[in-house]
Amino acid sequence: MKARNITVIFLATFLLLSVERTLAAGDDWRNLSPKERERVRENIDRWEKLPPRDKDRVREARKYWDGLPKDQRDQIKQRYDEQRRRDRDRGE
Repeated sequence: MKARNITVIFLATFLLLSVERTLAAGDDWRNLSPKERERVRENIDRWEKLPPRDKDRVREARKYWDGLPKDQRDQIKQRYDEQRRRDRDRGE
């Protein structure tokens, strides 16, 4: 009886987490291509596997990023995109 209860609780938790993932994506989930959906799933799995200390670092970095003025964020994005283009062109 105890094992059965534990199994039911485990199964219910698993199902709730699955539903939560889908609901968190909202209506946008339906508009994603299969490739984009797979990327989202991989990112969720990566996040769930991160140790708490690393999750805290990611949250702090995001908080810092959100605190930057929009023009500064745009400049950083532009430099990043330019660097990626240069690296990609060198690799080909």
